[in-house]
Amino acid sequence: MTKLFCQYLLALLFPIFVFAQVDGEDEVYLSGDLIEAKFKGGGLENFGAFVSEEFDYKKVTKEGTMVAAFTIDKEGNVSGIKIVQMLDTESAKEMIRVLKLCPKWEPAKRGGKPVSIEIKYPMTFATKEKSSPLTVVPHDQTPTVNNLTEDNNLYNTAGVEKKPDFPGGLQEFYKYISKNFRVPNVKGLQGKVFVTFVVEKDGSIANIKVIKDIGHGTQEEAIRVMTASPKWIPGEQLGKKVRVLYSLPISIMSR
Repeated sequence: MTKLFCQYLLALLFPIFVFAQVDGEDEVYLSGDLIEAKFKGGGLENFGAFVSEEFDYKKVTKEGTMVAAFTIDKEGNVSGIKIVQMLDTESAKEMIRVLKLCPKWEPAKRGGKPVSIEIKYPMTFATKEKSSPLTVVPHDQTPTVNNLTEDNNLYNTAGVEKKPDFPGGLQEFYKYISKNFRVPNVKGLQGKVFVTFVVEKDGSIANIKVIKDIGHGTQEEAIRVMTASPKWIPGEQLGKKVRVLYSLPISIMSR
């Protein structure tokens, strides 16, 4: 790599803030029990602005993602700084330097009392196109935080406040199944195929299982159709998106 190209790369690498994973203590928190830490009156978007202003991007020598981790203690101090995913030595040193300059946060609270939390903060540096060093990836992503009371439990439809739904409603989903399910060409075939699947927090379909089929490839066909399903509108519990187990009987009646 020539010296001139290196200078271009150093000047044009641009940070993309992805998301920050926030972990509390090893306990289960009830909704509303844990209040997230705040930075200058706001959330991680304010912290991202602080990093962007203080970070010397000339220290970054290549594209990639760096992940820093740090603790916000009960007094709001930043401590326990470490780089959990290294990009290069200089950018790691620079991130540590910036974090050491970080002003106090308003600490997270549980039950009205301050608690310590750990934040994992990734920064991705990239040019828009390898062949065009004069363009950069737009800085259109701001840091967000996984809710401190994030719920990764698996609910069933009877135990969730807002059930997942197919775009346009269940009737549209039934139309999707009817249109795409290829009924085996077996005379007199009839019965029900029972499918279970998980509607994830982002609406994607996962863990597809056929717990009962009627043979002749109906199990494989049910899995194929569900795998190709458009994303759903995820279920919610206490105002937060949650994973929901859904069951579906598919009635088959061949002519």
